[in-house]
Formats: sequence, C-alpha cells, structure tokens
Amino acid sequence: MDMETQGLGMDPHENDVSNEGYAEGSLNPSFEIEGGEASPRSKTSLRMHYEAQISVLRRQMGDLESIRLGLGLSQRKMSQLLMVDPSSWTRWTKQGDEAPPHIWRALQWYLILNEKIPGLTPQYFMNQSPQVLHQKALQELESEKAERQAEMSVLSRKLDGFSAEKQALNAEVAKLKKDLKFHRKISIFILSMSLVWAAVFLVWKFI
Repeated sequence: MDMETQGLGMDPHENDVSNEGYAEGSLNPSFEIEGGEASPRSKTSLRMHYEAQISVLRRQMGDLESIRLGLGLSQRKMSQLLMVDPSSWTRWTKQGDEAPPHIWRALQWYLILNEKIPGLTPQYFMNQSPQVLHQKALQELESEKAERQAEMSVLSRKLDGFSAEKQALNAEVAKLKKDLKFHRKISIFILSMSLVWAAVFLVWKFI
C-alpha cells in the first residue's frame, strides 16, 4: 500500500473512483495533495469523457448564470431546484462553471422537460405540496390534448368535404366526357350523311 493510500485510509480502487468525479467540497479536481503540496493529477478516460460532454452541454445551453437567468430564478431558487447549498452554486460560477457533471445533466434534463411539458415549472419541483401542481400540469395537458383532438376533428371534416367535392367533380367530368363522346358521334353521323347527300346530288345532276 503506497503512502497516499495509507494517508487517506482508502482502498486504492476507491481512490481511483473518487478521482473520476467532481467532489463538491474539493479543490480544483485537476490537482491532489501530496506531501502538503498541490500537484497535477492525471485524468482518467472516463473523466475526460465527462468533461467533453460538459463542454458540449455548455455550448448548447450556455453558462450556469445564463441558464439561471433564462429560467428567471434567483441563486437561492436555483439551488433549491438542484437541491444543493447556495454556496455551491456561488463557488461553481466563480470558478468558471466548474459544476459536477451530474449538475449539468440535471439541467439538461430539466430544460428538455420544461420544453416538452410547460406545466413542469420550477415551482413544481420546489413546492412543498407538488401534488397540486402535478394535477394542474395534468389538467393543462388534458386541455391541450382536447384542443388538438378538436382541431383534428375539424380537419377530418374538411377532408371529408374535400373528398365529397372531388367525387362530385369526378362524376361531372365523367358526364362531360360521355356527352362529348355522344356529340362527337352525332357530328360524325351528320357529316357522313351530308357527304352522302352531296354525292347523290352530284350524281343526279350529271345524269
């Protein structure tokens, strides 16, 4: 067992696991204490993967303060939403958005839910009696569902009307084609009779 493991009283594997996350009360996660001095610590591949994901989420959602202002929450309310101490939020923002990965993931999930279900406001999660807000959110969803069904019903009736008009137009076109064919036959018959009478008249005239 090495000196660091003996000093911390931890199993070496447990020490490796702790290095992968961001301890909320720790110093800069890229450093560790060895012999009373801070020294750089190598990052695991998993931790580098988490940091890459955080970088992508920061580009998509903005920094922590931008997210908070977008939600219209105070720092205290934001801390209540994330279930963290307000001092943690202050420390993260002062250190350049150095929040743990699970905080960024929680913010991503919340923003997605808030977009998909508008009734899930911050008050829904922070209220001491969320059942009332839950029922309100369900009522809003049911109301929106009823509106969509009414719109679909109107569109369905319009489509049925268009279908009936199409059938009527097709029937009228078929009738016109039939009449045109009949008149064409009549015209051919009259023209044929005219030619026959003209031929008879010519033959009779020259006899």
